[in-house]
Amino acid sequence: MKPEAIQLLSNAGLFGPVILVPVILQEDFGATKDVIGLIAGAFAAFGFISSYIFGRASDMHGRRNVLLLGLLLSASLTIIQAASLAWGGFAFFAGVRVLLGFCGGIFPAALLAYAYESKSKMGKFSAWGAAGWGVGNLTVGLFGTFYEAAYLYCAAILFVSFAVALRLPITQEARMDIPLFPTALIKSNAPVYSAMLIRHTGANMIWVTYPLFLASIGADARWIGIIYAVNAFGQFFVMNLLDSFDPALLVVVGLGSSAATFFAFTLVGSYWQIIPAQVLLATAWGCLYVGSLRYVMDRNKEKATVTGLLSSTMSLSGILGPVFGGIAATAVGFKGTIGVATVMALVALVIFVYDLMRSGELYRIRVLSRGLA
Repeated sequence: MKPEAIQLLSNAGLFGPVILVPVILQEDFGATKDVIGLIAGAFAAFGFISSYIFGRASDMHGRRNVLLLGLLLSASLTIIQAASLAWGGFAFFAGVRVLLGFCGGIFPAALLAYAYESKSKMGKFSAWGAAGWGVGNLTVGLFGTFYEAAYLYCAAILFVSFAVALRLPITQEARMDIPLFPTALIKSNAPVYSAMLIRHTGANMIWVTYPLFLASIGADARWIGIIYAVNAFGQFFVMNLLDSFDPALLVVVGLGSSAATFFAFTLVGSYWQIIPAQVLLATAWGCLYVGSLRYVMDRNKEKATVTGLLSSTMSLSGILGPVFGGIAATAVGFKGTIGVATVMALVALVIFVYDLMRSGELYRIRVLSRGLA
């Protein structure tokens, strides 16, 4: 259970503050929505870089040291983030937030590869990450406006995850020689990378100002934390059920239900009405993430590299989405932005299904689906 405990704790500590950042930037520093988007994009840009660099390093030099480095740096930067609220200004806070993006991208691929090679089921293992995210959002929301204390709480959780990682056994790992730019790996996994990039760019257009959208329909800080937690704990439940399903089928379901979820967001008029859509969102992301993760890990021996590339794809969408989302929220409002994200999820679905048709894999999925029915 040690990898699962690290997954739970690291996600709670790293993603708990997500619900605070847009509010802090707007209320404490007077940042506009497009500036909030730029900072979120910079955070993701640094994660994009580190996810690839250290995913590859994990395949070449071993998992454990990369994991320990990432957890220790993330915990340390989270403490500095608390200090930036107490003694710094806008530039200090934003700069630390961006560096935290780099540190947070160091360890996930190494942890996933370690868990996979330890015979963990990827659906169940991913579920612990969703649970950690839910615990982080829910408990951070309870701090209300005590932002410094919330960050110190998250740093403590990350230090505990580092302590657990110190007790991981050192395993015998096959060290691989990975090209600096693994063109063959990117090409062979392009269908899932491209689908994830398009869908998740649209999603991040929503998430960059999502707490502000929830506040605009009546949610206070505690309800924002609860709404985020519904999604996260829903993912925990759904992901535990997905290991027996075909990865490509999960990706198709995840993309289609993402479009349905985003469309549902446009229909809500009050914060309590969005809770059913959060449950649908949990199903959509659970299917898409677990399906994508298994799609690349089952097909490649370079587990950390292909996982790091998937994380980098998600981070790239986290660069593009917040920038476009901040601009779109200013130009067409929250619901206009959500409408654009709905179309992008549909485009991603069409691209992925077309590739399945071209490769002949769609026929296998149809036969499999009839067998499941």
